[in-house]
Amino acid sequence: MDGEPADREHLIRRRAAALAAIGATVVREQTYGGQFGHIVMRDPEGNEFCVA
Repeated sequence: MDGEPADREHLIRRRAAALAAIGATVVREQTYGGQFGHIVMRDPEGNEFCVA
């Protein structure tokens, strides 16, 4: 993905917020070496997935 890490993080957080609005829940945020990596979420049926 092109762009700055802050832009990527903003897009991921925006997508996670949209998914939360329709029923998903945040499980955790994953970081790598102190840098934001991705967000692990769970759908209403209990399935985990990553927003990256």
